[in-house]
Amino acid sequence: MQVLQHSDDLARLAAENTVLLVQFGAETCAPCRAIKQRIDRWTAQHPQVQSVYVPVEAFPENAAQENIFSVPTILVFVEGQRTIRESGYFSLDNLLVQVQRYLDLLA
Repeated sequence: MQVLQHSDDLARLAAENTVLLVQFGAETCAPCRAIKQRIDRWTAQHPQVQSVYVPVEAFPENAAQENIFSVPTILVFVEGQRTIRESGYFSLDNLLVQVQRYLDLLA
């Protein structure tokens, strides 16, 4: 999972990738670190999915633009459109099943 480097990269990545999984997290958030590791393992098996981590401390403007008020938050963009949003306490397994359904539809 790459880490966002510039605030304008998020919109560009969403437009350039068929499926983009974005995790908003914080350095002090233990669930964020655990989720990031699981997403890294999952995306290693799904190379058609691009993933990016957005540290909210470094990019508060991106979090504000997406109405992110808590971490962890995951957004999934399919063909440039936000299709999935999960925040706080959620099932990562269910989220990844939903992403897999989109991948199956796109295949």
